[in-house]
Amino acid sequence: NFRCFRNIEGGQSIRCILYINSVYFFKLTSMDTRMSFSILLVIFLNCIESGLALNCYQCDSTLDSNCQEKWDHSLQVNQQKYKVCDLWNVQFCVKVTGMWGGVVGTHRFCSSRDMGDQCQDIWFPDHDRMYRACVYTCGSDGCNGATKVSTITGIIVGLISTLMFVVRQL
Repeated sequence: NFRCFRNIEGGQSIRCILYINSVYFFKLTSMDTRMSFSILLVIFLNCIESGLALNCYQCDSTLDSNCQEKWDHSLQVNQQKYKVCDLWNVQFCVKVTGMWGGVVGTHRFCSSRDMGDQCQDIWFPDHDRMYRACVYTCGSDGCNGATKVSTITGIIVGLISTLMFVVRQL
């Protein structure tokens, strides 16, 4: 709920007050409109960027013994591997299991390419067994996944945007 009114004495001054559940949120005058609009734009663009970000588990078992093929995602040591992908145009999270340097291991990372889901049996002449190497690709948070804008953030951004539009029209 917000209320806007003109300051009769000052002429051009417009004051808007935003109330959420009858709690005073902020007061805005027409002189503050440009500054507020700029701040709103920055907040909105930040929300869009957050909405597009992908979070993947990122680790390599050759460097981290806790990076296993199967693990408990709720453990603190594994939660630390859940990070925002810092590469450009990342759309996928990938988990690869296979053999590196004679050791079976797992590698989790971010990728801009869909590597598909596939497995292949690999045989090494000096080993007495076959190894299975697999690639798993997914495109959502924690499958490795995107920070989504929360519902309340969306509502607040929508309300503030509407308020700014109304203020500019008055």
